[in-house]
Amino acid sequence: MSHQKENKKLWGGRFSQTSSSIMERIGESISFDSRLYKQDIQGSLVHAGNLHRIGILSDAELEGIETGLKQILQEFEEDKFSFHIELEDIHMHIEARLTELIGDAGKKLHTGRSRNDQIAQDIRLYISDEVNSIQKLLYSLLETFVTQAESNIDVFLPGYTHLQVAQPVRVSHYLLSYFWAFYRDWQQFQFTLQGNNVLVLGSGALAGVNYPSDRQFMQEGLGLLDISPNSIDAVSHRDNILNFLFASSQLMLHASRLCEEIILYASQEFSFIKLPDFLTTGSSIMPQKKNPDIAELIRGKSARVVSNLQHMMVLLKGLPLAYNRDLQEDKIALFDTVDQVKISLEGLQSMIQDMQFIPDNTTNSLEKGFATATDLADYLVNDCQIPFREAHELVGKLVSKCVEQDYTLASIPEAIRKEITPFFTGTAYEKAIALDTSTDKKLSYGSTSRKNQESQITLAKSTLEKIKD
Repeated sequence: MSHQKENKKLWGGRFSQTSSSIMERIGESISFDSRLYKQDIQGSLVHAGNLHRIGILSDAELEGIETGLKQILQEFEEDKFSFHIELEDIHMHIEARLTELIGDAGKKLHTGRSRNDQIAQDIRLYISDEVNSIQKLLYSLLETFVTQAESNIDVFLPGYTHLQVAQPVRVSHYLLSYFWAFYRDWQQFQFTLQGNNVLVLGSGALAGVNYPSDRQFMQEGLGLLDISPNSIDAVSHRDNILNFLFASSQLMLHASRLCEEIILYASQEFSFIKLPDFLTTGSSIMPQKKNPDIAELIRGKSARVVSNLQHMMVLLKGLPLAYNRDLQEDKIALFDTVDQVKISLEGLQSMIQDMQFIPDNTTNSLEKGFATATDLADYLVNDCQIPFREAHELVGKLVSKCVEQDYTLASIPEAIRKEITPFFTGTAYEKAIALDTSTDKKLSYGSTSRKNQESQITLAKSTLEKIKD
């Protein structure tokens, strides 16, 4: 195959042959990096201002570039922009279109800039935009947890260890446990922002640029927190992407665990919660089915996001400094993670907002699971002055009797209880095994008592107020 045609690449002056088909196809990234158009134009506008500031662009050339870039932005927004595989990536598409619109002034825009620092800056601007969107979705989810916690503060739910009924908790306590988990995710994204909002423009390919670029001017123009101190490091590292992918993976681990519990609690065997019809699906063959597909899909998407973090770590682990073309693959993991996290947060928001707890079933499970057995032992210790080891044995015998004769602690006749110990009688016994008594005996800070739950809801609300906007 001949490749003697004129080379029209923006970098093609060195080459006498055009790129082969496989070079075009394996080298292009426009099929996925086109979503960076806003950030690329944003960075180019500030870079153009810098070029004007240091005397590379005249007033008229700057005005032409700004006008042209704004027109290109409009073409993207209106889905009128044309793509060509031979232009490879978003940078070359925008530069080629700009030159087409305004002539030779467009060719000056890349002065003092490499695609290496350009893409590194685009990604940083993109991550900042997406983190802001994700944090807004997280904020809405956190609000929903608080709302549901307030509404269900007097509903009791089995707390589990080893997936066995352990102790009763208020539903508010359960929901707020996820509030704090997802709040940590919000904080992790905030940490991501701090390390991400750095100017790398002016680093060039790796060694800096041969122009007195005003990097502070560009930093301020892009609203960034800092300026990269080392040009080699600036164009070669992707720690900011790793931070984003880790924050996303942590979030999706929390989401997956919550979805697993939603799936369990909505099952016939548990029946602790009910999801509305509009958040479930049916079966093509079994007419009785009502499937919690959103929860299952989010649980599945968590695997994708965690895999994207691994993808990025493996991609980076053997790269020598500075820039390598392997880094073109970083955006695939990044973009997919953004998409999966955002739709998963929407799904969680809908399920938490519209799920209904079924108190009769949660109470029944608590009673069948002897969830207040520990409270009964503590009653023997505190009120009857029985050593804990002996109290533990007495309650164990009572539970064994219940299991043998199919009773709960609430339904076993007093006559049978009395055979074990006379302390298992009267209103003192009944109070000791009551669910509200059990939860309200938990006096430690952060516990499931109503008083502590009210305080925790207040704390959650004040936390939301601090991170609002």
